[in-house]
Amino acid sequence: MHPNILRLKPACERYGFPLMIEPLVFRPSDQAGGYQVDGDLDKILPLVRQAVELGADVIKADPTDDPNVYHKVIQTARVPVLVRGGGKANDLEVLHRSEQLIAQGASGLVYGRNIIQHPNPSGMTKALMAIVHENAKANEAAKRYLAA
Repeated sequence: MHPNILRLKPACERYGFPLMIEPLVFRPSDQAGGYQVDGDLDKILPLVRQAVELGADVIKADPTDDPNVYHKVIQTARVPVLVRGGGKANDLEVLHRSEQLIAQGASGLVYGRNIIQHPNPSGMTKALMAIVHENAKANEAAKRYLAA
């Protein structure tokens, strides 16, 4: 990873592109069945610190198991942090977690399956956008955009 980032950073600077690094922590396959996020803060923080030291302008990091400690990821990064979506979860869980993460200083959300696989992708996107851009509470966002 290091040599690739060290080669890429000067090119990003030359062309005016921000360098986004996505430091990932995965649970062992025998525990989680493959591509599963490990939200252990003690594993995430050193990788975020390393990414910043290598020149990241933006960090795309996993959510922590306890959303209430995510501010430590933000403090460690010292650059904008975008939160990865994590595993598939029910609507209110996703919205509540997102509300907590944004309240602690995350700059945005980068979610996949919790939007793409949602029965109402547009509604879920609008609900998340309300949390990010309007500081909406999770329950309010859900009522506005996910009502059947």
